[in-house]
Amino acid sequence: MDKIGVWSVIKHEIISEYLSAYCRILHSKLVTVNKKEWCKGYEYIDAFSGDGLHLDKRSGEVLEGSPLRALKIEPSFTKYHFIDLDSKKIDDLKKRTRENPSIRLYKGDCNKILIDEIFPDLTYDSFKRAVCILDPYGLHLNWNMIKKAAEMNTIDVFVNFPVMDINRNIMRAKSSKIKSEDNERMLAFWGDESWKDITFESKTDLFGYEYEEKIGDYKKLADEYRKRLKSVAGFKYVVKPIKMTNKNNGPLYYLYFASQHGVAIDIVRDIFKKYSTHMLK
Repeated sequence: MDKIGVWSVIKHEIISEYLSAYCRILHSKLVTVNKKEWCKGYEYIDAFSGDGLHLDKRSGEVLEGSPLRALKIEPSFTKYHFIDLDSKKIDDLKKRTRENPSIRLYKGDCNKILIDEIFPDLTYDSFKRAVCILDPYGLHLNWNMIKKAAEMNTIDVFVNFPVMDINRNIMRAKSSKIKSEDNERMLAFWGDESWKDITFESKTDLFGYEYEEKIGDYKKLADEYRKRLKSVAGFKYVVKPIKMTNKNNGPLYYLYFASQHGVAIDIVRDIFKKYSTHMLK
């Protein structure tokens, strides 16, 4: 089982609180579908589901992961999509959820599976809605998938902005020092090379020689990513993210939430505020 720290436990609590509110609201729309065709179903998508269980680093206790927690939300979702690149984790998750016919399991790259197999069934005229959890360990999300989620107008997303991976592999003194494979991962995650203009700047010294200076850090990139989710991807609302840190207050990632609906944003803003205060204690 994957070992998780307190930040992951808090993240699960944040997401679970939103899912509870989301299901209560959407269920009220679902039960009146015969009177007004507003909602025919609301679905849960976990793009990095894992095997359903984690090990608490502090206590050694076995904890339920996001898929099993989502399955306990009442009223329940009408369908669940669990994706993981690790086939063994999906096989283990299948054993733990085999009695639920509403579950769909996928082995492979979530970026491709979401666009090719799941999103096409969630068009606006399908009268379906969904919450998608995009929570990788590093730079494993493709921008074209994020943009597609926004274009659907039916999907709320939680997005992990992987500060630790970016700090280790992208925040070099010069852009030329970034490994080609890391540069490609960042390009796929960001969608274009505009992140370099935020992080590096070409200058000329007194003798006319050009040199490169680092002008940005992960905080600046994170702020621009939030703007990008709105102006480029097309989400109408993006909550100011909550920063997850380790026990030494080192940044691990920012958790974003984006939606086309103001009501969803108000709910998540309150949840983020609650847990931000909790983490400062």
